[in-house]
Amino acid sequence: MKFVTLAKVSPGAWSKLQNELPAACYEGMKAAYVTYGQYDLVIEWEAKDLEMANKVMKHMAGSGLLTSETLVVASTLKEFGTI
Repeated sequence: MKFVTLAKVSPGAWSKLQNELPAACYEGMKAAYVTYGQYDLVIEWEAKDLEMANKVMKHMAGSGLLTSETLVVASTLKEFGTI
């Protein structure tokens, strides 16, 4: 399963992200980008199943360091074009 998480970092939390974000949040992370605009971070990640995805999301939400919106990736544009 592939996911894209759009996150807003809580005020004062930038300096805490690297040391205080639970290790479970980094499981399956493929890339993380600092962005300008409505969201501060865009995170690409994978999980082997819904149970693992729920674990990651529970730790992310419980950290208090950010708020997020997560999207499930249905397919790549190339894959979608072959349907």
